[in-house]
Amino acid sequence: MKRKKSVNKSSIVSKRVDERFWRLAIESARRQPRLAFYSPIASAVLNYWKNIIPRFSMSDLLAKIIEKEIASRWPQLYDRARKSLSVKKGGK
Repeated sequence: MKRKKSVNKSSIVSKRVDERFWRLAIESARRQPRLAFYSPIASAVLNYWKNIIPRFSMSDLLAKIIEKEIASRWPQLYDRARKSLSVKKGGK
């Protein structure tokens, strides 16, 4: 029985970007920029803050957290995405 090799997903990104897949990713981002994920723990914490802080935006906070982590893990793709989508640094 052959064992599957464990792959570190953050190491998959090569130096060269496949342009065809990049264009598809940008089209998808423009069509549907909303992301969703399952996390009861995150939901509990963020709903707590939403209940006690007026005008608290879960979406804004999550976008900032996720974008900061993406910029940290894949800085070249992050910069390229900002340029491809014409998004200014630190904002929408």
